Amino acid sequence: MYLFYDLETSGLEPCWDVPLQAAFLQADAKLAVQRELTLRCRLPIHVVPSPDALLITGVTPEMLDDQPLSHIEMMAQIARIIADCKPAMLIGYNTIRFDDEVLRQSFYQTLLPPYLGAMTGHGRADVLTMLRAVVMLEPDAVAIPRDATGKPVLKLGDVCRANGIALSEDEAHDALADVRATRDLFALLLDRAPSTMATMLGHAKKSGPLALLEPGEPLILGGTSRLTPVLPMIGSPTNPSARVCIDLGQDPAGFIGLSAPELLARIRSSRSPVRQVKTNAQPVLFAWDQAVHALAEPEPEAVYRERARALWAHPTFTRQLALALQDQYADREPCAWPDGQLYSGGFVSDRDAAACRRWHEIAWEHRAGFAAQHIADPRLRSLAIRQVFLNAPETLSPDAGNRGQDWLRHRLTTEEEVPWLTLPRALSRCAELSATADPDQRSALREISTWLAARRDALGPSGGEMLRPIGAAVS
Repeated sequence: MYLFYDLETSGLEPCWDVPLQAAFLQADAKLAVQRELTLRCRLPIHVVPSPDALLITGVTPEMLDDQPLSHIEMMAQIARIIADCKPAMLIGYNTIRFDDEVLRQSFYQTLLPPYLGAMTGHGRADVLTMLRAVVMLEPDAVAIPRDATGKPVLKLGDVCRANGIALSEDEAHDALADVRATRDLFALLLDRAPSTMATMLGHAKKSGPLALLEPGEPLILGGTSRLTPVLPMIGSPTNPSARVCIDLGQDPAGFIGLSAPELLARIRSSRSPVRQVKTNAQPVLFAWDQAVHALAEPEPEAVYRERARALWAHPTFTRQLALALQDQYADREPCAWPDGQLYSGGFVSDRDAAACRRWHEIAWEHRAGFAAQHIADPRLRSLAIRQVFLNAPETLSPDAGNRGQDWLRHRLTTEEEVPWLTLPRALSRCAELSATADPDQRSALREISTWLAARRDALGPSGGEMLRPIGAAVS
């Protein structure tokens, strides 16, 4: 079974933006459509949508406010759809890099299982990733449009129209239209490049790339536009789902004897020999004989084999490599807000997962107290109280409600350097866009600006101490 899906979002930052529309198309093994579903939700009051995103998608302020579902209600429906369809192949266009991450973050922030799509028996596939693999290995299989400079254009609408698949400019960025076009493009790729697609579909689960990586033989790894000969070396010290490979296109003599600090500096440079393969993200990875013909500027095969032997034979390289990568992110500052802490606070415990399920089942008036007593993870406890403030503020005590209002005012209007979009910054962006916009866009931007200004004015003058203890709780 295939479950095609697409999201339209408030912006491009998964931690700080949210899905506004979600579309699903369930198809059988022969890609016959079994059912379709579209969901839309209201914009949460603490999120400022990107004016750029609103222009691209055609979403109006009225559409942001006038929907039957809240954000948390739509996320709960999406979670049920994914759970009810297992096992299935979850598939979309640019979903692994973007839509999957948006879902994961919104699940986390609404106290739903964040890894639902990856831990319930589903495979995860991305038609954009598969298209790139086909273009690199079998460039004549599909027509790829190019821009004025000759650069390939891989936007869904452009690729579909170049290959006779209906998706007009007006339909693009409507989630259901994009899902239907994605299914049609997927079917085209299966027909035109069956061998490449069979390998890539095998990589939709971790077992596929792991089977290639485990023997430690030279492989061909694809990026966004070119293939690289690589040698799998060690597991990643920082990501249990990643394998570290070395670029065999580089002579190892230039780095094989470096100490861990020196090797780390090289890895952080533009000449890094390290390539990390995420086995849970459908890597473009092929056995040597299947893809060596497509290398852009190949060396003789004997050169690559000799480099591989040198890397394996060196007495200290693998140890220094592991030490270097262990410290790769040691100087990274953790996010100060719970929104950005999904990956920094560890996996959710079984006990907290059970408490979150129960939290969703009880009435809103009991949820703040339940979270305080039964959810141990401070990230989830903070997000639970936030959701109560956003969805049922009347159930909070007057003091908690006032602190929530202080948090909301800060969230939307602060002039500090913060990673989310605020109302003042969004209004400034509208002015920037208006300077070069056409008349229709200027009209849309005036409507967006008026709506943003009304939201700002409705907050009233700032006052009171900014939320601190519950600031972590709802910030």
